Amino acid sequence: MGIFSLFGKKDRQPADTLADKDSSRKKREESAARTDTGRNSGRNSARDQNLNAKRDATELELTQQVQRKAAQATAMKIDAIESEMSSEFVKPRPPSRTAKSADTASSPKPAARAPSKPPEPAPPTKKKSNTTPTTLELLPLIGSSTAFLLSSETVGGVAISNSENTPVIDEAAILFANDQPMMVEHVLRAAIEDDALGGATAIVWGMLFDLYHATGEQQQFENLSIAYANKFETSPPAWTASAHGQVHATATATAATGAIPSVPFAGRLDATAVKLLERTQNLAEKSRVLRLEFARVTEVDPIGCGLLLRVLKTLQKSGHDLILVGASELATKVRAILEVGRRDETEAPWLLLLELLQLLNRESEFEEASIDYCVTYEVSPPAFVASKNKVTTAQEESPPPHADNGHFMMPTVIEGRSEKLILAIAAYAAQHKPAIIDCSQLMRVDFTAAGQLLTGLAPFTSQGAVIELHNVNHLVAALFNVMGLKDILRILPRKS
Repeated sequence: MGIFSLFGKKDRQPADTLADKDSSRKKREESAARTDTGRNSGRNSARDQNLNAKRDATELELTQQVQRKAAQATAMKIDAIESEMSSEFVKPRPPSRTAKSADTASSPKPAARAPSKPPEPAPPTKKKSNTTPTTLELLPLIGSSTAFLLSSETVGGVAISNSENTPVIDEAAILFANDQPMMVEHVLRAAIEDDALGGATAIVWGMLFDLYHATGEQQQFENLSIAYANKFETSPPAWTASAHGQVHATATATAATGAIPSVPFAGRLDATAVKLLERTQNLAEKSRVLRLEFARVTEVDPIGCGLLLRVLKTLQKSGHDLILVGASELATKVRAILEVGRRDETEAPWLLLLELLQLLNRESEFEEASIDYCVTYEVSPPAFVASKNKVTTAQEESPPPHADNGHFMMPTVIEGRSEKLILAIAAYAAQHKPAIIDCSQLMRVDFTAAGQLLTGLAPFTSQGAVIELHNVNHLVAALFNVMGLKDILRILPRKS
């Protein structure tokens, strides 16, 4: 047993030694492998970080390029729309105000004009001047074409009556309501030259007389009077040298009348607002005071913000006084599409917000918004500059005065929102039966206001109120006929 035990111990020693060696070698290999893995992992991590940094820089640069291109595209779109707006005002006008057309007014009959005209057939020329396509081609500034208005049963929810007038009368009435006196003159002159109006002849002549009176063109009025006397062999209407007849019907802001031209914005403020902005520019040429209404604007977009911003800045530079209705609500809607730190395709909404806050004289809100703006675009915050012109946010409209005979006196021009006027007429009608409304000073009613008069007064007349409009000029009377006011009111046009 001792021998076997001795041999047994000797046999186990080498085996244990070999096992220990194998275990030690495995540990060294594993340690070396972990060391290599750690080194490789460190190198891979650094390389990944470098790749991620390069990728982030590339993505940032691409994003900035996209933003710059989007901003440039939006700015170009705004420039294009503004350029188109400007070009509308340099289009050639109808040749109605030339010396040649003055001769036409004084002698509407072809026979009287034949000797001074070039040797060309007169009838084709006259027919060409009175064709509907030619007339409609000359209406680039009208929000809704007369062809559409005359063929539609409703406009903006207001029913349009099936007028019994000659089409030229309806067309001229709507043109005048849309503040297009040059086009009205062209239409009426062409109709008079054609001399095929039948029973509507006297009305068309009366409309042209009223047009010249409304626009203060006494010489054209006198020329027409001579032609009228020759044709009808009776005395023509007399020129009334009133303060109201010496101004353009669209230049409604005069010291004598106190009326202020108004531009009502509604719906979405976007590129489609270009027509209203054109109207604003047109009115700005004739009046130093403008009323801009934003209460019915439902939402805004960057292009609309950019267009309105440029018009507001232009009005400020030109020294116009502004009455802003709903400007605070508009500022809230502009703010709703902005986000601090997010660079949009254009800065126009931010700049419009700052412009509105300056016009509203809200310096503390301006400072907060300017900081948000400079954080977003990494620019210096603009300074608050109070407007040098008179800017108010509302206007208390006094009710129209009564005439010397106690009748309710209509204002010179009725434009835009007419709620207060309607309530004043209704209150007068509640105390007088019939309620006689003196329209002797009323020059023009725009299309929107005419629709509001119809829908606003209809409930009162249906309950028994009797309202009569006296001394209505032929242009306004024709518009009321188109709109259907003749169905709820008694309309008495002026006799001369």
